[in-house]
Amino acid sequence: MSDETETEERETEAEVGSPATEEGDLDEEIVVDLDSAGDYEDRIAQLEETVREQTEEIEELQDLLLDLSVRAADGRGMGVCPECHGPVVKVDPWFRSARIECKRCGEVFHEY
Repeated sequence: MSDETETEERETEAEVGSPATEEGDLDEEIVVDLDSAGDYEDRIAQLEETVREQTEEIEELQDLLLDLSVRAADGRGMGVCPECHGPVVKVDPWFRSARIECKRCGEVFHEY
């Protein structure tokens, strides 16, 4: 009978100990979740920085494209309008100043 009593006491202690163990597991899960949330926020910050850098690079490339288009038109060649993709040419009227403009949308890029 003493063996049965000891076994019951151990089972009771194990049952009582299990909520504490579950609480410890829950704390560990919360810590893991906080760590993963911190990593997630760091990753978001890195991605936002990458987007900012790429946006600046895209704007710079668009400016270079416009500059190349204007230079091509300035050298009696023909460029491409970045807005409507129409032809950009140098217009040289007799009584007004020369200008580089898009023939399709009429946007003037440079006036001499």
